[in-house]
Amino acid sequence: MSSIIRPITVDDIRFMVDQHLPEAVWTFGGALRFDTSLDIIIRNLDRSFPLRKPGRVAGCPACKWSLDWYTERRPMSMTHYGAAIDNYAAQSVGVVLTFDNPYISEDMLNDSYANALLTELYKRDRIHLNAVCVASDLLADHIRKLYPRLPLYSHANRVIAERSKRTADLYNKLAERYDRVCLHPVDGTKPAIYTAINKSENFDIIINDPLPRTAALRREHLMLLAEIRRDPYNADLRQRRISLIERDGWHHVTREALRQKYSCNLTREESAALYAVGYRSFIVQASQFRNEMTLLWDIFQCTLDYSPTLNNKSALIASSVMSAFGAPETDLPSGLRQFSFTHYE
Repeated sequence: MSSIIRPITVDDIRFMVDQHLPEAVWTFGGALRFDTSLDIIIRNLDRSFPLRKPGRVAGCPACKWSLDWYTERRPMSMTHYGAAIDNYAAQSVGVVLTFDNPYISEDMLNDSYANALLTELYKRDRIHLNAVCVASDLLADHIRKLYPRLPLYSHANRVIAERSKRTADLYNKLAERYDRVCLHPVDGTKPAIYTAINKSENFDIIINDPLPRTAALRREHLMLLAEIRRDPYNADLRQRRISLIERDGWHHVTREALRQKYSCNLTREESAALYAVGYRSFIVQASQFRNEMTLLWDIFQCTLDYSPTLNNKSALIASSVMSAFGAPETDLPSGLRQFSFTHYE
């Protein structure tokens, strides 16, 4: 007598997340920059491990309202931008358009390209999951006047650029102004701050910031990035950035001095402590990475449970998803892909 094999359901694999942020909502950075890789990750997570499929992706094409940490990217065409938004929507994933430049002046508000990005995001929000994340209150007011129904988030750079002392009261005031607020990466390690925040469900936690917890020059670095955006061919600014990073010791990692809590990458215990007091939204950021491979590694390291009893199963999920990279394709790459041809008789 033959037996019927029952398909595996989500409930069958829920034990894989029971001990690691079981009801967390994830946002993956790198959108509108690493879209090809994110598309492969999201599609394959949806197929093999939907419990860790992200609810949103976050990112922004290069524009006056955004920053780049390393190479100044060129602007994305509106055709490709719109297609990327539609592709994420087809997978039921929202796009958080991230304007992470805190140093916005009045004259920058009228930038035609940045405003076009905003308009296109709003027009294509057919699944009602898109949002805008900003690091400037001035820009927030501008966007709210144009699109009052578009969810507005506060970026971590908003509090990094803040000159007053960061307190729970500051975060509570930001939560009155924004739909969601992202904590400073260091504050996710400070119970005195995050336990005194009123509505933890409205806050986002960056789980994989690689900068030292003792970094003292984050604000100065953001100011330099903003200057480089305004003057991208100024070699003196780039040299000042290199000197600043050296002075603050961001890359001074030695084998003898490795410490678990040296960087702002949250430990499992720290993320569990945040989860225990009500935080449910976690971000795997990509802005500080030169390429997508570090992001892909962090996605699996941050979202999966690598405890001894589940380590082999998590490794199987990660390798299964990553095996989709390099799979045979039916379309050959061509430099003519962006062209259209018309035949005339």
